[in-house]
Amino acid sequence: MIKKEPDAYRIKELDANGETVWSSLMPNRPKEISWFKDLPSKKHTIVIEELYVDESKTETFNGVKSYKESTQRLIEANQGL
Repeated sequence: MIKKEPDAYRIKELDANGETVWSSLMPNRPKEISWFKDLPSKKHTIVIEELYVDESKTETFNGVKSYKESTQRLIEANQGL
């Protein structure tokens, strides 16, 4: 079986008590973690989780109308509001 590539990654930084200090979703796996905040007096743990899309629960919206033209007219009519 061919391993599927993750769709995204969740990165979490945990403090010494296991509490989340920082969390983010990223489209690519970080190549390094040196850019995380350095707190020399405390030990932190970085958790990288692979995320996969459940295709059976995705939603598709076809024929979505663009309101760009009418929005532009509204902006112009209200002097940039």
